[in-house]
Amino acid sequence: MSSKQTEIHDQRENEPIIFHHVETSSEEISGRARTIAVWLGLFACAILVSQFGRPSRAREAEFLRGAAKVEALGRTAQNVPNANPLIAGADASVRNAEVKQVTPAAYVSKKYGVAWQYSRSYVLRKGANANLNLAGQPAAASALANEGTVTLATVNIPARLYAGTDFRSASLTVRVNPQISENACGQIKISAADGGENAVFPSSDVTVGTIDFTEASVDVDDDSASPGRATQEKFYHVYDNDACYEFAMSVSTDAGSAKLPQAGVERDEIFERLNEILTSVTIVPRKGYVTGAADGQPVPR
Repeated sequence: MSSKQTEIHDQRENEPIIFHHVETSSEEISGRARTIAVWLGLFACAILVSQFGRPSRAREAEFLRGAAKVEALGRTAQNVPNANPLIAGADASVRNAEVKQVTPAAYVSKKYGVAWQYSRSYVLRKGANANLNLAGQPAAASALANEGTVTLATVNIPARLYAGTDFRSASLTVRVNPQISENACGQIKISAADGGENAVFPSSDVTVGTIDFTEASVDVDDDSASPGRATQEKFYHVYDNDACYEFAMSVSTDAGSAKLPQAGVERDEIFERLNEILTSVTIVPRKGYVTGAADGQPVPR
């Protein structure tokens, strides 16, 4: 071997070995396969969890957007020039009071996924007084099964708005019952416990705002309790979120006495005012929840 070949051979022996030939056993290969399979499984689970969790968050965001829209309705009145010259020339406190008067108030129930707006000249009762009118009496009978029915609130129109007339009271009561079926929700009847006869009233399907309701109108005979008094009630039912929502309107007039004659109010005009509230109702589906049979509390599915 020449000296040059010997030198090349020595350089090759002194070079660092970068690649080694390693024999891999079948056990090591199967171990790697199991590790890869575990990581792929965890990755797939993460995708599924994110996909199933996304609709719930989306529905919650949708409800919050809907509630914000309900609260925002009417606020554009603040940017409209006031046509009343007296108000236009008044101080800031008077103008703010006027703007507040025309800006609707809002009721929002995140628990039951429902919201609506109403005039600030009306009176909202909720909590322990949710079922009462301004006289402290039940505002309207319920056409839902009593068991499991929750009264959310009642919007009352005060009598001062119809001073000098035979107007007595007007209200819209909102209830929800998560324990009755969709078929039962479509049957409007006042139970004996609420002074009814358990008879199903003739109903029809109507669309108010963006919601399809089952509607029924009931004339209540008040002559026995107070001669000359008449009450008309209208019920609107809709089934959503695995529950039945009821919107009960009541308008009552009192003829008064012969010594104090009073102008008659148009009931249809009062019902139109209540119907404006119904038009603003927003119900957001919460399909990720079912309702507890005992207390109506939403629990994760």
